[in-house]
Amino acid sequence: MTDRQLATLVHRSLQSVRSKRQQIVGFRTVSGKRRWEGESGIVFGDTVAQEYRDGASQSSLIDKYHIEWRKLAQVLRSHGLRIRGKSQQAFIEKYGKDPTTSRRMTASKLYIIFAMFGDGLRPTTQTRRNTHIIGIAAGKDRDFAENWISTFEQEYGVKPSLTILGKNNIQASISSVDVWNDLHRYATFGTRSWGFRDSAFSYLTSDKTSLGTLGYGVRGLFDADGSVKYEVKRASRQVTLSSVNPSGLKQVSILLNRIGLRHSLYKDSISIFGRENLIDYQQKIGFGIRRKNEALINMISTFQDQIGQRRFCKTRQLMAH
Repeated sequence: MTDRQLATLVHRSLQSVRSKRQQIVGFRTVSGKRRWEGESGIVFGDTVAQEYRDGASQSSLIDKYHIEWRKLAQVLRSHGLRIRGKSQQAFIEKYGKDPTTSRRMTASKLYIIFAMFGDGLRPTTQTRRNTHIIGIAAGKDRDFAENWISTFEQEYGVKPSLTILGKNNIQASISSVDVWNDLHRYATFGTRSWGFRDSAFSYLTSDKTSLGTLGYGVRGLFDADGSVKYEVKRASRQVTLSSVNPSGLKQVSILLNRIGLRHSLYKDSISIFGRENLIDYQQKIGFGIRRKNEALINMISTFQDQIGQRRFCKTRQLMAH
C-alpha cells in the first residue's frame, strides 16, 4: 500500500504514517507516476489546479484528496497559481469567482476612481479588520450608485451591493483585496488626501490617454461633488466642483486643461461659467446623475432665451425707428 492509502486506512495524517514507516522499515522509493493515489502525479496536479481555479478552497482540496498543505501549495505554485488569503477565499465563496483585474487605465476604471475621490466610503488609511471595503456614498442619488455599480461590474466582472440606509443615504460597496490593491496602484483616497500617484498622473497627462476616456473618468468626480448653480437675480450660471483638498483640485484642473475646458481654479473649488464653456462641459464631461444633468440642460437653455429676448427687443427698437 502507498503511504496515502495507509493514512486513510488508520485515520492518521500522511506525515505521521510516513515518519513511523521510515522508523520501522526505512526509506523506500516510489515512481513519480505512483506518487498520487489513482492517477499519475502530472494528471493529478492538473486536476487539483483546475479545481482551485474554479473556486475550490485549500481546505476542501486537502480533505478531498488527503494531501498535506505543503504538497498542495507546491502543486498550485508549480501551475503558476497564487495562494489565496482568507478574505480572497471568502470573496470566491460569495461571488463564485475572482475579480478580473488588469493593469490598464480604462474609462470605467477612471470613473470608479474619480467617484471615490468625491464620495468614497473608506480612506486609504483603512487598516482595521482588513475588510478592504470599496464603495461610494451616493446620498439621495440612486442612479449615481447604480451607475457606479454597473461601471464597476464592467471593469472587474463582479457586482457590488446596493444598500439603502435611508432616504439620503444610498451606498454601493464591495470588499475585495484584489480590487483594493488594483485601485491603490493608481491613487490614494481620503477626504483631504485624494489624488493620483505620480506615475498614474503622468500617464493621464500624456497622449496615451484619450480625451474621451479622460472626460468620462472626470465625470465621476462631478457626479459626486459637482453642482449646478443658477442665480436668476444675479444672472449667474456655473458648474462648480467643491473640495477641501487643494492639491487634488489642482490635478483636476490640469486634466481639464488637457481636455480643453476653460475654468477657474480656487482654493476650495473649480468653477465653469460662460455659455460656450458650459456647453463644452456638457459635451466633453457632463453628468451621469439625472437631476444634475437636467439642471445643466435647463440652465444652458436660459442663455438661448436671453439671446432671443435681446434679439426681440432690438427688432422692436428698429421697427419703432
